[in-house]
Amino acid sequence: MSLRLNVPLSGGREYSIHVGDGTLVTDAGTVLAQVARSKRAIVITQPKIAALWGAKLVSSLFVAGFDSPAIVTFPHGERYKNLKAVTQLCDSLYDLSPAIDRKTLIIALGGGVVGDVAGFVASLYLRGLDYVQVPTTLLAMVDSSVGGKTGVDFREGKNLIGAFYQPRSVLIDVETLSTLPVRERRAGIAEVIKYGVIREPSILSLLSGREMTYRDTAVLSDLIQRSCIIKADVVSRDEYETTGLRAILNFGHTVGHALESATNYRRYKHGEAVAIGMMAAAAIGEAHGVTPPEVRTAIEKALIAQKLPTGFPPEMDVETILPLMARDKKAEGGKARFVLATSIGSTKVFSDVEESAIREGIRRVTRH
Repeated sequence: MSLRLNVPLSGGREYSIHVGDGTLVTDAGTVLAQVARSKRAIVITQPKIAALWGAKLVSSLFVAGFDSPAIVTFPHGERYKNLKAVTQLCDSLYDLSPAIDRKTLIIALGGGVVGDVAGFVASLYLRGLDYVQVPTTLLAMVDSSVGGKTGVDFREGKNLIGAFYQPRSVLIDVETLSTLPVRERRAGIAEVIKYGVIREPSILSLLSGREMTYRDTAVLSDLIQRSCIIKADVVSRDEYETTGLRAILNFGHTVGHALESATNYRRYKHGEAVAIGMMAAAAIGEAHGVTPPEVRTAIEKALIAQKLPTGFPPEMDVETILPLMARDKKAEGGKARFVLATSIGSTKVFSDVEESAIREGIRRVTRH
């Protein structure tokens, strides 16, 4: 049994998000056959994920009538989210026999890195292939698989090269979380906490009570659904991030992305960096005079309950972070813009945050 959510877009476009437990990977072929324009499908994933879920997915594609579904892979890790990986995947697609065509369906099977890279490849190859997202991490399920943001990191910048390119469908199977390492699950919960801060306070309250585990299937399924509903609503109203509304989804990401970049994407999982970034955003908001202190207290309580980091690393020089934030995608005129909370459940984008407030905010959450 699965839940189906729609993401309505301008021009009458829309796609569906399917959320289920134990059925979507095995029954994916049936669902994907409804959106595919041909019987050719190529799965882009990583070796570990292919070993866990690739055979089940390919089997479901065969049963649904897809011809010769193939799997192509690229290495695991954020540091491989780059143009080199895109080129290698394009090489792999080019070498397939029989050759693929513009109606071939690309299936992104994996976490956020897979979804971003595979979606970007789909947007480029043959000037655009249809693709679907089959996320296997909690973070990808509640965030990166929905909304059509694709791309790769470039030099010291997170997601600096990419495109808005919407999937034809998103298939979320909660069962895949059973093989997710604990650290990855916790990292995903950070993005769920974000939704509690920007839109739905009850999520924050729920996650402040106790740590979620993969055994909490019903609760996790509910949180995934609620998160997807929030993101689908925001995306449908600001698909290309032109009105400022979609920017609220980046709460905690300005500092978080800078931390990831400064540590060469090796020290923090994305969600861990966002957790620290949310604490920093709350403290920066306090210093800027728009965020009540109870916001940071509530965020910290939830992060501690989920065993996520809450402090800015003391060995990280703020002078390293500041220029990286100025290169953030939301930056304008070389100056970082911040999503700040005016209360739990309400955020706004601010372009006038002084450097002194940024420094003070980071100082307040730096571990000693």
